[in-house]
Amino acid sequence: MSLRLRVVCAIALVFVLGSMTGVAVAGWQARLALREELGAALMGGRHTIADALEDLPASSHPARDLRRLVLAFDGDRHLTAVLHDTAGREVLRSRPLHARRAPAWFAAAFGFPVSAVRVATPLGGYRDLVLEPVFANDIGAVWAEFIDLAAVLAASLAAGSLLVWLTAGRALRPLAHFTAAFRRIGSGDYEARVREEGPAELVRLGRGVNQMTERLGVMQARNLGLEEQLRTLQDEERADLARDLHDEIGPHLFAVKVDAAMIRRFVEEGASQKVIEQVDAIETAVAHMQNLVRDILGRLRPTQIVELGLAAAIAELVAFWRARRPGIDFELCLDRDESLPQILRETLYRIVQEGLNNAVRHGRPHKVRIEITPPSDGTVTATIADDGAGATMPGPAGFGLVGMRERVSSVGGELSIDRGEAGRGWTITARLPLADAILERDETAAI
Repeated sequence: MSLRLRVVCAIALVFVLGSMTGVAVAGWQARLALREELGAALMGGRHTIADALEDLPASSHPARDLRRLVLAFDGDRHLTAVLHDTAGREVLRSRPLHARRAPAWFAAAFGFPVSAVRVATPLGGYRDLVLEPVFANDIGAVWAEFIDLAAVLAASLAAGSLLVWLTAGRALRPLAHFTAAFRRIGSGDYEARVREEGPAELVRLGRGVNQMTERLGVMQARNLGLEEQLRTLQDEERADLARDLHDEIGPHLFAVKVDAAMIRRFVEEGASQKVIEQVDAIETAVAHMQNLVRDILGRLRPTQIVELGLAAAIAELVAFWRARRPGIDFELCLDRDESLPQILRETLYRIVQEGLNNAVRHGRPHKVRIEITPPSDGTVTATIADDGAGATMPGPAGFGLVGMRERVSSVGGELSIDRGEAGRGWTITARLPLADAILERDETAAI
């Protein structure tokens, strides 16, 4: 059942129940009024007969006047007058007003016991005159009123239901637009918008849906940009790794191959001393390649944070760049306290790593300063400052900055990036709260 039909049925049900209650109360009051009206009619008819019978002995034609008294009740709505002789036989009966008959069940519902009024006559040959209440006329009148009331209520119910149906349809019409918009949003179309029309509640809901889809569209565009930037960064990292493998490991592998060939020749010639020299050369080349592979693995996964600690891991990172950029002066001011939660150490390392990468690769600095202050006021601060010449924040399309912000935000911290002294270089400052990091660490451990 549709919402529109449910609203109409609910209102119609309330109307019907209210009407039935009202009809029941009105019927009860009508029954009481009918009873009082019949009682008053019987009392009035009794007084009328009593007064007429007192004057009857002085009449010149008492029998005629007695009959006229009975016929005087012809057309009466409430009473019927019946004259009996001394044997109890009916002599004359008045004709009550003819009215519409009510159904038997309705008459039974409104019927109540009312005794007839019997008045003795002083005239010989007649025993008494009886006034009998006529229920049919009054109940018929009540039935006619009931039919009229039922017709009015039925017409009101029909008109009200139609009005509610039209009003509800107009009020709920925006829901069709909501349904269509939600289908589009569910399929990934964040350009969908709903009409802000209808009742105030639906207008507010439509405004909220439009704001939500707008934010989703912005987030989708941002995610697409981040994915593209991530692919660019991955390509750059792969190019760096390929260059290191080609420039460092490639020549040493070639040297090892040459040394191995020389060993074969020296063995055939029996020059054992030269064989030993070539073996030493191979060991030296392999050791160099092992160190290089270890450096590459450290760039991919900083396991030294766990093995050596945060300060030693950052020192290793700086040593890597110092060996490749000897013209840059690296200044380290590191806190040796290793009691920081693991999630904070990982975040600090990644921020320093990204800041160094951006400064060294894109800023062409002469000096880079890295400082991690001891925890104070519930926070730990990391600063990476350089005096490079970059006019804009270095990094591929801002991906490094976005990544750092997301890392800092994930532990409830703040990241600020400012121009360096004299407008040269950049200063990256990350402030990380200890309480949020410890709480996140404990929740992760509990999971």
